[in-house]
Amino acid sequence: MGKKLFQARVVAGRYTLPAALALLLACRLLELWLQPVPADDGDGGGGTLWRRYASLLPPGMFAYWAGVVLHVAVGWMLIVLNNTFAIIRTRASFQTSVYLLLTAVLCPALYVPRAGDVGTVLFVVSLFFLFRSYRRPAPSADLFAASACLALGSLAVPQLLLLLPLYWIGTYTFQSLTPRSFCASLVGAWLPYWFLLAHAWWYGEMDLFAAPWHDLATFTPLCRGLDVRRLCLLGYLFLLCAVAAGRFFAKGYEDKIRTRCYLRFFILTAFCLLAFVVLQPSVGQTLVPLLTVCVSVLAGHLFVLSRGRAANVFFLFSLLGLLALFVLNLWMLS
Repeated sequence: MGKKLFQARVVAGRYTLPAALALLLACRLLELWLQPVPADDGDGGGGTLWRRYASLLPPGMFAYWAGVVLHVAVGWMLIVLNNTFAIIRTRASFQTSVYLLLTAVLCPALYVPRAGDVGTVLFVVSLFFLFRSYRRPAPSADLFAASACLALGSLAVPQLLLLLPLYWIGTYTFQSLTPRSFCASLVGAWLPYWFLLAHAWWYGEMDLFAAPWHDLATFTPLCRGLDVRRLCLLGYLFLLCAVAAGRFFAKGYEDKIRTRCYLRFFILTAFCLLAFVVLQPSVGQTLVPLLTVCVSVLAGHLFVLSRGRAANVFFLFSLLGLLALFVLNLWMLS
């Protein structure tokens, strides 16, 4: 009974979100104390375009704390996303608490904050338009905006374009995929690159236009670059995602049809991102923040709606696993 009450207090508590935000800031300060110079002191990861223009940004601490601000912005957008589309029907902010706790254990040496976070912000924005297209009579404008946001983020992280087929699968399940909306999606995906082409042609730097496509077509040997820290993190995210997906497929009938479509899209996207990051860790490291967003929504749905002794035990072990993962990251930093 105590465990059940503990889970209920944490999930429904009004101080859970402020506590998660405070833990995020405390973890970042502790990481900086152990590693005064952030690991993201170079090009900031991402594609060639990002590495070329990242030098124009203020270096060092500004970029590090700008990444933290982007984390908070993504967390706020997840609350708005849930309030708009009722993905979790009984609580609007717990998925953000999960997201902040997950990002708190991601040390700067594990993934690069800047390029991945910019791509994550645009990814979440694109989800608003994608989900809004659900069974709309004229979804072309929404799919155009969703693809345009995704393509704009791909200028920093070219691998975001690989999510475009998943968006088409999602729109098919949302009953909003028509020949017109499909063409609108293609036009939206091309729009940022049309401006990039004009810029490259005007300044005689056509290699600038070819750089994202070259990055997108660059693959490394499978699983090259996986270390203990990455394996532990990805294993933890896989466990959360697998348990949340299993609970959804077993109890999904309790949700509305619209909510089930949204959750299926998150499950499909999470497993595809996880597979890509595992197989191409050196290329897909900047996709880890996107994976964290998907897992946070699924884990929030799991912890808020699950009941029983097994659910409470798994909730406690999830917190202990997160603590162990953070200790491992600090130990490897020190």
